[in-house]
Amino acid sequence: MNPEELYFALGRVIEEQPDYEDLNKLMRWLGKARALVSETSPLDAAEISAATTVRLHSDPWMLRNITIAALYRALAVAELNAPVSAQGSFIPAGNALDAMASVGKVLRSATNTAMIIDPYMDEKTLTDFSPLASENVQICLMADAATAKATLAPAVTRFRQQFGSTRPLDARVAAPKALHDRLIIIDQTTVFTVTQSFNALASRSPASILRVDPETAALKINAYMDLWSSAKAI
Repeated sequence: MNPEELYFALGRVIEEQPDYEDLNKLMRWLGKARALVSETSPLDAAEISAATTVRLHSDPWMLRNITIAALYRALAVAELNAPVSAQGSFIPAGNALDAMASVGKVLRSATNTAMIIDPYMDEKTLTDFSPLASENVQICLMADAATAKATLAPAVTRFRQQFGSTRPLDARVAAPKALHDRLIIIDQTTVFTVTQSFNALASRSPASILRVDPETAALKINAYMDLWSSAKAI
């Protein structure tokens, strides 16, 4: 596995972390995680194995946290070796400015459209993040009708009033429980997954913005454009 493939694979496993109470899913995820971590650190892989033996039934929450920490260490090593074009961002807990800078870096790469998908979207996506895209880039926001915050719709109205055609905005809500990812889709070609909702990005625990491999990105773009076409306008 080359550095770019390893970086993408680690990102997918971090994104897929399961509920610690579902032991069957947790065990499958632990196997993937240990195998990938062993590519950069046999010692961390051994720690995951040892923790699984001791904590799988007694403390699965701590086991998952130990594994996530090892995954982030492996991701940091893989990112150093991966091409710059494939790299994302790691955001330490409490670093609100770093969160804005990391999202801004992704949004500024858009030349035509930037779509932000977050089931729990609130006004912060508009006040803190959307203005970081370049002028004249179409901003598309999609939240979940069941979980979007009440502050989103008023913020959409005020954003349009303030920026008008210089920062075109299209905002929609998908059918309840239809959204499962937090994504940024750039120019309908490149996808970044965000490990936390934008309304609390890295506020209490570390977060990552991870570029998705091209094959998976194509699948996500097709799926979410279908959801977009049937979503209700705000």
